[in-house]
Amino acid sequence: MLCSVCTSINIDELIPPEARLKEGILSGTRHHGSFKELQAAAAAGCEFCAMIDNCAPQLITQPMILRRIQESPIDLKMHLKGHANKGFRGAYSVIAKPDLSLISGRPISSDPDSEASFDVAKNWIDECRDSGTHAYCRAGPSAISSEGQPIFLPTRLIDIGASNSLEDPKLILSSSIGIKDRRDYAALSHCWGGAKFAQIEMGPDASFAEKLQNAQPEVPVSSSFVTAKPLTTESTNIGDRMKSIPMNILPKTFQDSVRITRGLGLRYLWIDSLCIIQDSKSDWEKEAATMAGIYKHSYVTIAAESSPDSHQGVLRPRVNSIAPVELPISSKIRGIEATMFVRVGTDSWETNLTSPNSKLCSRAWVLQESLLAPRTIHFCEQQMLWECRSCSLAEGDMSPIPPTKTEQPWSWSSSKRFLAIDDKIQSQDISYLQWYSIIADYSNRKMTFSSDAFPALVGLATEFRARLHDQYVAGLWQGDLHRGLLWIVDEPEYAVIIKPYRAPSWSWASIVGQVRHGVGLAYLLRMVGKHRAEILQVNISPATTENTLVKGEHYGAISSASLTIKGRWKSTDQWPSFENEYYHGYVVLDFDDSIGVMFRYFCCGKEDRYLERHDNGRKLSLLHIADWVAGANDPPVPYFLVLESGDGGNESLYQRVGVVFINSLKNLDDWLEEWEVRTVTIV
Repeated sequence: MLCSVCTSINIDELIPPEARLKEGILSGTRHHGSFKELQAAAAAGCEFCAMIDNCAPQLITQPMILRRIQESPIDLKMHLKGHANKGFRGAYSVIAKPDLSLISGRPISSDPDSEASFDVAKNWIDECRDSGTHAYCRAGPSAISSEGQPIFLPTRLIDIGASNSLEDPKLILSSSIGIKDRRDYAALSHCWGGAKFAQIEMGPDASFAEKLQNAQPEVPVSSSFVTAKPLTTESTNIGDRMKSIPMNILPKTFQDSVRITRGLGLRYLWIDSLCIIQDSKSDWEKEAATMAGIYKHSYVTIAAESSPDSHQGVLRPRVNSIAPVELPISSKIRGIEATMFVRVGTDSWETNLTSPNSKLCSRAWVLQESLLAPRTIHFCEQQMLWECRSCSLAEGDMSPIPPTKTEQPWSWSSSKRFLAIDDKIQSQDISYLQWYSIIADYSNRKMTFSSDAFPALVGLATEFRARLHDQYVAGLWQGDLHRGLLWIVDEPEYAVIIKPYRAPSWSWASIVGQVRHGVGLAYLLRMVGKHRAEILQVNISPATTENTLVKGEHYGAISSASLTIKGRWKSTDQWPSFENEYYHGYVVLDFDDSIGVMFRYFCCGKEDRYLERHDNGRKLSLLHIADWVAGANDPPVPYFLVLESGDGGNESLYQRVGVVFINSLKNLDDWLEEWEVRTVTIV
């Protein structure tokens, strides 16, 4: 039932024509004369007025304001994509039938395991692959053969049978698939789940299964610790897996992935825990090294966003708290007589794919899975979301989701788009900035085993090497070390120096904590000045021979590394206040006639780290790296590494312990001329 006001809503004011919107006309039309009138209509049985009345406390949380608006007139407004609408606050979405293009909202199936839902997903894939409208998604010759088949295949795949098959899945070698058979496969991106693990004191040679077996949970062991572990393939059961993997032993998320793959008309599925032999060190390292290819060449990636482990599933029924309300549409301008529906609003793209809604966004391994996959269907609590290099879509809205206006070409939040080649913005410098943007996000993610820091980046590192033609060194790039060395820790008081060893002190990977490069990337856009450090030598000793590619370049775990660098060096002994409030990035004003405003960022602000330094007689010094500016007319800002000597002031080897930069420096070149030129080795 609807009241007379709701049956006569002026749709031409609620949704103005595009020409009027460009002139600055806002969406909005008068509804009831007061909130009291609306509540009276709701009490009389008007479904739409009742819906508005129910949502008001969600939008206006102060009771005093709710009382104040009782006599205020009610205006209906709509947020129209790409247009600002001052005063808009909403909790509901407007949807329409597919033939009404005026409204972009579309129904969301209550059953994600339905043919209707799979049809939506298949239409997305067809549009991306075959329509020719997705400029960034066209598969290049390296990915697809002349017969339209993917050239790369993982070593093993799960054969789930035909789309209407009732047979149990089984593990197969991809080499057994015929050349003329369709070889497309889906890849699953999921959370393994299980209890939280403490830092594991095991060497890099331990296999994944050994690490898992010896890991000690931070909380008492319970039955959930055992059951949350996903189903795995190991050397003792791989023979059985290749005969059959009964559906009834698959955890719910894996079962759902099989149903999704069949629903999309595919025969093959890749799941890491089943397609990699988990207790084989050599197999795990070999397959981890090909992770880039596995996701990059997948037909589609299934992202289990809402499932915290492999047992929760992703095809859970969707329940609306309030049934959609049908409203009549009458548009004189457009000549439309139809109906639309109003439903409870769905969460935004960002809300769905960030914590706490997304269980994947905090996983370190998932970052490269997400960025490298050409197409991803995110299975969220409320709906499916589509993402490819050309557009982002929601199941409940046919309009593409626009990128944030503030995004830069190197912003990782552009996701897959920024890995596509775009001649307008692509340059080596932007690729470096993209890498640092990735590291800023990656360093804030969690991993069960700290030794996975480099292996979980192998795919992205090899992808970037192909475009940079540069040497990869401990998570940085040798051709951009003047900028790469200048990472800082966001919250040094909470940061931890990782043990056991996984990276040299000059690499961001030596720290557990979120890092970023410079104080905003804008400060590190252009290197200027006549004084800059000279990179003399970088030595990397791999912990394993796996993931070693061209000319000894190593992408996996490392056992040791050193950096020899020559630059202008100065002891900080003459500045007794240098370590006051040592654990914060803070300002010191004019303590020397030639020095401006100094900002100091230590890597680790733990009290025990400070005491260890002083108890062992270690000395601090500054090494000038380079001067940077954001714009051509900006004054140069010099950046320095803060170095720590060995015990007793031993200067044969240093460790990087922080970064300093100075603003408003007078006579910079003359001042640096007075510094000692020294060659130092940092480990």
